[in-house]
Amino acid sequence: MSKSRLAVFCIVFLLGGSFAGFSSAALFKSEAQWNEYKSEHFVISYRPSISDEHVREFARNCERYYHSITERLGFARFKFWLWEDRARVFIYKNKQDYLEHTSQPEWSRASVYTAQKFIDTYSFEEDFFDSVLPHELTHIVLREFIGAGSRVPLWFEEGAACANERDSFRQYLPLTRKLVEEQNFTSVAEIEAQNIWSISSPETFYPAAASLVIFLLEDYGRDYFVRLCRELRDGADFYRAMDKVYGIKNAEDLNRKLLIFLKK
Repeated sequence: MSKSRLAVFCIVFLLGGSFAGFSSAALFKSEAQWNEYKSEHFVISYRPSISDEHVREFARNCERYYHSITERLGFARFKFWLWEDRARVFIYKNKQDYLEHTSQPEWSRASVYTAQKFIDTYSFEEDFFDSVLPHELTHIVLREFIGAGSRVPLWFEEGAACANERDSFRQYLPLTRKLVEEQNFTSVAEIEAQNIWSISSPETFYPAAASLVIFLLEDYGRDYFVRLCRELRDGADFYRAMDKVYGIKNAEDLNRKLLIFLKK
């Protein structure tokens, strides 16, 4: 496996563990420590040392990905995050500032709190707008639609987040095909048994998760995905909803159909 591919998995894996907990900065911030900028769907609080130009560019990217994510998942006609219901983003001046005030582990670069629609992060350039931002925003958008209490497999949430990263097709589908060809593919039943703390092989888990959601969106279309999410929002068991919408009865059935999709 190339170093560039391994780097991608490290980024995604670290993001996967970054949203457990709650942001003390979001709750107990002092107004003197933050400037504020509002866009249509976001309230962005940022350290005074960060330039207004950077924040405006940040806001433009947030809005761009908000629209692309809701369009991709079929949620565009549902009006999320307007006026007082906007999502909040806190931008710290650097990594040290971020770690000191959020109590996140050393490897963390962003923290998302889905129920509160908060994102904590800091200003850095490397792949933030291509990977980190759309990944974290998707977690919030998905949970906003299906509800905080809906029980879904980890692969479904992480797969949706990965599928909305830039170039997700080129990043994940070839890797999943290669895992299948090399007989290193982890079956749906196996990845379904994992939680965020027990992922033993992120280099197999995340491509499979992304490919599963890409398969649902590409083979069936967005309207079916919206129907699935409505069933989940209304309290349906995950595979009861999958059977009703897609005719997919269990993890083994889903695994079989994914493998067929990958061969196309």
